[in-house]
Amino acid sequence: MLRLFGGAAGAGAVGVSAVAAPGLLAPSLAAGARPEPLRTNIKSILAAGTPLVGMSSPRGVWDQRVREVGPGLTARRIFADLGSGPSSQIRLVEQAHEAGILPVISYKVGGDVAGAVSGKYNAVAEKAAARLASYGKPTAVTFWHEPYGDMSGAQYAAATKQLLPIFKRGKLRVGPLLNGWLLDNQRGVLASYCPDELFGIWDWMGIDTYESGTMENPGSRKPGARIPALRAFLKSRGHGKMPIGVGEYNGYSARTIAAAGEQLLSTRDVWFGCLWNSTGGRGRVLTGNRLAAFKQTLADPRSAAPK
Repeated sequence: MLRLFGGAAGAGAVGVSAVAAPGLLAPSLAAGARPEPLRTNIKSILAAGTPLVGMSSPRGVWDQRVREVGPGLTARRIFADLGSGPSSQIRLVEQAHEAGILPVISYKVGGDVAGAVSGKYNAVAEKAAARLASYGKPTAVTFWHEPYGDMSGAQYAAATKQLLPIFKRGKLRVGPLLNGWLLDNQRGVLASYCPDELFGIWDWMGIDTYESGTMENPGSRKPGARIPALRAFLKSRGHGKMPIGVGEYNGYSARTIAAAGEQLLSTRDVWFGCLWNSTGGRGRVLTGNRLAAFKQTLADPRSAAPK
C-alpha cells in the first residue's frame, strides 16, 4: 500500500473549511461554534508556521474541482492580463475573497514585453492596484510568471521595476514566480532574473515547479525538491528569511503530490502553494490516489485551514 507523507488521516474532520464554492460563504457551523479567523497574510502565516495550500484550475471547472478536493483550500491561482484592462479577472479575485482564501494573481501584458519595459501598462496597473487594494484583503501579485524563454533577465528586471512597485500598497504583496526547474542545474540563469535590485521590491519570492517527464513516464526531477532548494538559493543571496510562494506545482503520482505537500508544510517561511488540478500541459485532473494525496495535504494540521 502507498504510504502518503505528512498529516494524520482524517485530520480534516476536526475543522471547518473556509471554502465552499466561489462566491459562497463557508458551510454553516454547529450552534455556538466559532471558527478561528483564516490567516492569509504573510506575517500571520510565518508566525504560525502554517502555510496556505491552494489550487490552480481553470475558471470553468473551478467549482467542480473545489467540490472534488473538499475542505481546506486557502489560496487560488488567478491568471490576469493588464493588456485586457484593469478589471481583468477581477470577479475571480472577488470570489476568492468571498470564499476567505488568498488570491495569487499572475499578471501578463498581452505578450508585449517591450511595452511593459517602456511603461506602457503603468496606468492600467495603477487602476488595477487601486481596485485590488480597495478590498482591504491580503493579495499576492506577480508579473509574468515563468519569464525564462519569453524575455531576458534584463528585460524582466526592467519590466518588473515598472510594474510591481505600483502594486505595493495596502494589503497587496508582490513577488516573482520564476521557472522552478532552473534550480536543478541552472542557478546562474535563475540569478539573472533576480538581480539584487529586485529584492528591494519583492515582499516574497516564488516559483512554479513541475515533475519532469510525463504521466506515463515520470522523470527524476520532482516538484517538491525545489521548495527547500529555493530556500537554500535565497539564503545564498542573503535573503534566507524571505517568504516563499509556489504559484503552481503538479504530480504524476500520489507519492509525488504527497511529497510536494510535505515540503510545503515543512519548509520554513512558506506563504502559499497551489496545486495544478486540470488536464493540460504538465497537469492532469486529480483522481483516485492522487486526489487522496492532495486531500491529505489539505487536512494536515500544519496547513492554515481553519481548525
